[in-house]
Amino acid sequence: MLQRVAVVGAGAAGLCAARHILSRSGRFAPPVVFELSENVGGTWCYDERVGKLDNGLPVHSSMYRDLRTNLPKEVMMFPDFPFEPQLSSFLPHQEVQRYLERYCQSHGIRPHIRFNTVVESVKPVNVTTEGEVEERTAWEVTSSDSSGHQKTETFDSVFVCSGHYSDPHIPLIPGIENFKGKVLHSHSYRFAEPFAGQSVVVLGAKASGLDISLELANVGAQVTLSHRRPRITFPLPDGIQQSSSVEAVEDDGRIRFQVTDLNCINPPLQEST
Repeated sequence: MLQRVAVVGAGAAGLCAARHILSRSGRFAPPVVFELSENVGGTWCYDERVGKLDNGLPVHSSMYRDLRTNLPKEVMMFPDFPFEPQLSSFLPHQEVQRYLERYCQSHGIRPHIRFNTVVESVKPVNVTTEGEVEERTAWEVTSSDSSGHQKTETFDSVFVCSGHYSDPHIPLIPGIENFKGKVLHSHSYRFAEPFAGQSVVVLGAKASGLDISLELANVGAQVTLSHRRPRITFPLPDGIQQSSSVEAVEDDGRIRFQVTDLNCINPPLQEST
């Protein structure tokens, strides 16, 4: 009997899993791919909306408008499916999403994707099929489509390929409720223009923190880049100053930074993120 496999998510990992299941038709039935949105590409699908969708579900993608890859296409591609050769090594996110669309089309995956479908639960169940003596573990998957219709199916295996970029974590900062400005996670950042001329504290100096800081500085924001890493030594725009980690927010709304070699004293921030 052919094994039934569920794949949760139609981003890069989910598409790759589906492709290889389809290539082993002698062992596996065609996969069922559950996709929350109406497109393939996962986190590479840009959506200007933030917060929640009309159906009450959170916006999944953390993609912002001007993001470019921080890795060259040559190390991002699937080994046997290169990016188009005329493209530059560092790509805008639209090209990555188009690449995943091509991959999906090339390997005949789309007919097996259930778009606008939410996986509500995955749980193990004991089953016995015809011809078997002992029970084995299978997986019961309950999903619901855009009309709210719920369906429960049993699979031999489940690939969970839903990613980990859609659940924003905002650190617990003592006194954060005293802050007078706006608190925004990068998951809900889309473009820099709304922050032009403002004072903005960016927490974290890894890929997204540094990239967003540069975008903000380019539209005239005064950026305090707060982080725990060693001081960044390559040149930064004049609009970016480095600071140590945020320790607390004072009663008057001022931000207090830890005392280190990166420490700076910041005035009250009224319109900051």
